[in-house]
Amino acid sequence: MNESFAFGKRLFRETDEAGIQAVLDGLNAVSPHIGRYIIEFFGQLFRNPVLSYSERETVVIASLLALGDTPNQLTWHMRFGLKVGMTPNEIVEIATHCIPFCGFPRALNAIGVAKRLFEEERIEVTVEDEFLHHAEERREGGLAKLDEIDGSHGAAVVDSLADIAPLLADQLVEFAFGEIYSRSGLTPRQRQLVTLGALVAQGGCEPQLRVHLHASVRVGLSKQEIVEALLQCAPYTGFPKVLNAITVAKALFGTSSPDARRESER
Repeated sequence: MNESFAFGKRLFRETDEAGIQAVLDGLNAVSPHIGRYIIEFFGQLFRNPVLSYSERETVVIASLLALGDTPNQLTWHMRFGLKVGMTPNEIVEIATHCIPFCGFPRALNAIGVAKRLFEEERIEVTVEDEFLHHAEERREGGLAKLDEIDGSHGAAVVDSLADIAPLLADQLVEFAFGEIYSRSGLTPRQRQLVTLGALVAQGGCEPQLRVHLHASVRVGLSKQEIVEALLQCAPYTGFPKVLNAITVAKALFGTSSPDARRESER
């Protein structure tokens, strides 16, 4: 028994022994080795304190949502997220935040999974429509939020759309940033963890990932935390997508520190 396996087994015993045992029981008859892989990966990743348990589950839930067709895994990880400190409102907000990146269908499916889980656990959720009566403020607020999160990189994306898809530029400013990023349910740091998980899971989003790696630094995530968030995706998205994401991060960070890059952008 290696250290990662031992840590993973202890983690499950302390948080969700019944939940993981149900998964292992389903595998034992034909593929017990996969059960061992699951525990080892959990132990290997979760024993690293760079990200908290709830931050790791934030990345995982976003990744599973972006993959689609993972209701069983989403249910398990939403329940596990609650056990390690996530709030029901944060889970709803993760699904909401994924809309600009993954689309309404996958976000709606995730909300359906969360709703069934909350009903089963008898959890009450009170999420407000914060901008219902402030729609006219979304453009001004969106431009400010875009500058706060993405800086010149986000403005360049919007500007590049002006002559071909101005409506899309408006939607990015007013909906993605004026509405979604401006909601109070997650911190900017949490939102960037969600974004990284969603972009890695979808694959083929390297240009957008580059922009949001910059944004992650701007909101206070360190290089080590960003890399750890990308690594957290591997058991769910597979190695190729994570390797592509790491390549983007390596090109961005190079040999200079994220802190230095952040200061150079101000």
